[in-house]
Amino acid sequence: MKKFKYYIALIALGLIFSSCEKLLDVNPKQSIDSSEALTSKDGIDAALISVYSRLQNYTLYGRDYLALSEALSDNAKHTGYASHLINEAANNRGAHFASWQLAYYAINQLNLILNALDRQSFDASWKANTLGQAYFLRALCYHDLLRCYTYDPTANISQYNYGGVPLMLVGVDDVTKVSSLTRPTVEAAYTQVYDDLTKAHQNLSISNSTTIHKATKAAVSALFSRVALYKGDYNKVVEMADQAITETSAVFSTNANFLADWRKEVHPESIFELKFNISENVGSDRSLRATYTSRATYDATVFTIQAVVAVDPLFYAKYENNDVRRGLIRNGAGKASTNLEIYKFISKTGTPGLDNVPIIRLSEVYLNRAEAYYHLGVAQYANASLDLNKIRTRAGLTSVNLTGTALLNEILLQRRLELAFEGHRWFDLKRNGLDVVKGTGNVLFTDYRMLAPIPEREVNASKNTLKQNFNY
Repeated sequence: MKKFKYYIALIALGLIFSSCEKLLDVNPKQSIDSSEALTSKDGIDAALISVYSRLQNYTLYGRDYLALSEALSDNAKHTGYASHLINEAANNRGAHFASWQLAYYAINQLNLILNALDRQSFDASWKANTLGQAYFLRALCYHDLLRCYTYDPTANISQYNYGGVPLMLVGVDDVTKVSSLTRPTVEAAYTQVYDDLTKAHQNLSISNSTTIHKATKAAVSALFSRVALYKGDYNKVVEMADQAITETSAVFSTNANFLADWRKEVHPESIFELKFNISENVGSDRSLRATYTSRATYDATVFTIQAVVAVDPLFYAKYENNDVRRGLIRNGAGKASTNLEIYKFISKTGTPGLDNVPIIRLSEVYLNRAEAYYHLGVAQYANASLDLNKIRTRAGLTSVNLTGTALLNEILLQRRLELAFEGHRWFDLKRNGLDVVKGTGNVLFTDYRMLAPIPEREVNASKNTLKQNFNY
C-alpha cells in the first residue's frame, strides 16, 4: 500500500483538523494542487483505493463501526482487561462513535475524484466504473455519519432533532472553497444518499459482480436496501433487496457449512467485504480480533491480549440449544475462561489481528426484506415469514408462522442473533426507537446519549452554524 499512500500526498489530501480551523483545510507545504495529480487513470485509481484504505481505520470499519455498536448496546459486556471501550460500554457521556473526521476526509477525497472525472475525458467504461465506486463509497460514508450523529427517519425525538450532517459535495483543495457548515434536514440528507446510490447503480456494470472487495452493482443494491430500511421506505427495501439477491454472486451459507464459512478468509456470503493486507493490520490492541477474543488464533490455548468486549450471558441465552450460531461463541482462554467470546474475527489469514470485514452480507439483505415486508402490512406477512424462516431453518431452528407484533419481534430477534458483533445492534435499537436495557444502566431512547456528539472543534470553528446535538 506504500504506492497508494504516496498518491494520497499527491492529491491535496493533507487535510487537517484543529481547534481553530474549519472542518476541512489544506496544508500546502505537504501537498500539491489536486488538479495536477488527478489527471490520469493511475492517479485517480490510486486516490480511489486510498478511500478504501481509510475505511480500514479503527474508528471506522477497522473496529468501531462494529465493536462500538455492540459495546454501546445490550449484546455485550466489558471485561475490564484494558481501558479500551470501557466508557463506551458504560454509555458514559461523550463516549461514543468518533468517525466524523475520517469520514469527511474520505468524502472529500471522493469529491475531488468526482470533480476530476467531470472535468476530463476518459475511456467511457473505466470512467463509469470509477464513478460508480465513488458514488457508492460517498453514500456509505454519509449514511454511516447519519446513523451515528442524527436521528433516523423512522424514530426521533422531535425537539432534539437538529437535522442531518453537513453535505459537502465539492472537493476542497483550497480553504476558500469550504462552505458554511450547516445541518440539512434528515430527509434532505437521505435524498442525497439515495441520489448517490442511484448514480452508483447506473454507472456500475453487472460484469464486475464477483469483485466483492470493491463496489459492485450488487453491493449498491444491498446498501440501498439498508438505507431504505433506515428511512422507512419499505417498498424500496424490497425492490433493492430483490435486485441485490439477483445481482450478487454471494452464496447463502447452509447449516452444514455455516461455522466453516466464518473460518474462511473471504466469507462466501459477503456482498461487500473490506479486505485487509498484511501491511494494513490495524494492530494488536485495536483489531476486532483483539477486541473480541483472548486468543490470537482460533486454536490458541493461552490468553494473548485484552478481549475487552465479551458476549453478555443474557444475550447468549437467547440462542436456542440447537442453534448452529452458538458455535461462533466460546469461552475465552486463561483468565478470560469464564467470558463468552465471539469468534467471527479470529486471524483467519494466519496473521494475528488480520481479518477482512464483511460490511454487507447476504443474510442482512434477507433480514432487511423480511422487516420491510412486515411493515407493508398483513398481505405481506407470508413473504416476511419466508425470509424469516430462511434464516431460522439455516440456523437449525423450526419454521414459525407468526403475525402482528410477534412476527416483527421474531424478525428483530433473528436479526440480532444472526448479525451479532457485526455492527448492527445499536443502530437497530436506535432506528426502532427502542430503549437499551443493560446491566451497567439503561439508556432510554429519549436519552441524549442515543446520538454521538459532533466534535466540539467543528461546532466552534463554524461559529455555531453547525448545531451540536442536544445536551453536549
